[in-house]
Amino acid sequence: MAMKSQTQRTLLFSFLASIAACGAMGTYCLLLGNIGQMEAKILGSTALIGAASILGLVGVLSWEQRRWHPLGMLGVFAAASALLLTMILIWSDELGLGRQVNSAEVWKLVAIAWVMAVALPHVSLLSFARLNRGYLWARRWTIVAIVALAVTVLLLILVEPRYPDEDLYMRLIGIFAIADVCGTLAMPILHRVSAIRSREAVRTVELKLSLTCPRCELTQTLAVGRSSCTQCGLRIAIEIEEDQCQKCGYPLYRLESAACPECGTPIARNPAPT
Repeated sequence: MAMKSQTQRTLLFSFLASIAACGAMGTYCLLLGNIGQMEAKILGSTALIGAASILGLVGVLSWEQRRWHPLGMLGVFAAASALLLTMILIWSDELGLGRQVNSAEVWKLVAIAWVMAVALPHVSLLSFARLNRGYLWARRWTIVAIVALAVTVLLLILVEPRYPDEDLYMRLIGIFAIADVCGTLAMPILHRVSAIRSREAVRTVELKLSLTCPRCELTQTLAVGRSSCTQCGLRIAIEIEEDQCQKCGYPLYRLESAACPECGTPIARNPAPT
């Protein structure tokens, strides 16, 4: 757990550092008036480090919380592999590799690595949405769209079809991409709606109590809050306080998990009486 948390901090720091480096280099190039080959390589490298850091961070979060294991771990590996291969290609001349790595097969391998580096964390990201059973179909079809999009792009890279087959591939990519975007945008909305419905469905206590008036001894049912005895008029105040999440107010009655199912806040358990 500590190792994964350290990895999260490293990836987040890498992302922030890459943004700062891109901004500084872009400002330098604008002030200089032109962008040379070296400046373009530096800009591209920092941008790729930022992209790989974000993808890796999603994978680490999924890996840490054991969501759809081992997708998170595979996503981290794919992002690291894609970044490493791309950096080798960008800096091949400076590394003395030259034509040894600058070939069509290597570029295909890099493209495949980036497709996997995006698709695996994307699917892992959907695992964080807590949905009611009625909305699970939306996540399933979004995953189908992601997989179909990734497979189509991989086939386009490997097969290299010519017109008109290439046009068919591009149309399929567009269709799957639209379905992917729509489903991904719907996930946080469905997650929030599911949380609201779950909270409304949880009812751990009744809002009325049956009690005996301490003055006239009449047994009656009174609502929670301020009321009065129906016979003698004695004013009675009833308050009910149940365990709730300190952050979002979700009821914790009979909850066995160590964290709130809605917001993920750790739950502090009271020690059992001895």
